[in-house]
Amino acid sequence: MDQSKIQTLIALTFVIILVFITGIIIYLMQYRRRKLLNIREQDELKHLHHQELLASRLDIQTQTMQHIGTEIHDNVGQKLTLASLYSKQLNAGTVNLEEKINSISKIIDESLAELRQLSKTLTNPELANAGLLFLLNEEAKRINASGICFVAVVTNEPEIVLTQSEKNILFRLLQEFIQNSLKHSGCRKITINIHKEKDLLSINAVDDGKGFDINTASGGIGLQNMKRRAEQLHAIYELISEEGKGTTLNLQLQMN
Repeated sequence: MDQSKIQTLIALTFVIILVFITGIIIYLMQYRRRKLLNIREQDELKHLHHQELLASRLDIQTQTMQHIGTEIHDNVGQKLTLASLYSKQLNAGTVNLEEKINSISKIIDESLAELRQLSKTLTNPELANAGLLFLLNEEAKRINASGICFVAVVTNEPEIVLTQSEKNILFRLLQEFIQNSLKHSGCRKITINIHKEKDLLSINAVDDGKGFDINTASGGIGLQNMKRRAEQLHAIYELISEEGKGTTLNLQLQMN
């Protein structure tokens, strides 16, 4: 083989090696770029996941605080309202002083017990285990014992079968109506009529208090709570009141 052919072969071999090395370098650079891009994407995903977890935790905390506030306002607040009414009777020189004091003490003890239970579990075991009619009748007994107002629960059913959520929301709604009547209307009687026909549950709650102007009182927290709960139930909601003519609440709930 002559000298020129050898030189050509060496040059060709050098070019092939150079191309091979260049290819390896390019591949390594691309691999490193892809790896860096993948790491960046993973970091972004981790960041997004962290933000989603944070948002979820904040949402849970908000819901928990709303639940606590609602339970205190609707349940403990109702009992303390009764205790306040009993106290006013004592100031007015009402008879059966010892009986009234015992009633106030019992209500306060129940309120403290429910606050302790709420702080531990954020649930109300009474609501979890009892039916709607039982809860309403127990509420009526507590109020009737005060002698300030008489609450009657009238129904054509031995028990109303509802889901846990429906029962809780409906009881709180009616409890809110009772509490508003006791605090603001000066009523002597509250009647809650519950009628079920096929899959339609109709509730009519009436007090004989002084009534109020719906248009000027629509922003009250109690009225807002009742309307909000009716919306949660997808129930037809109607609140009627007129000064000097008491207040009426009408609800219609389609049962499953």
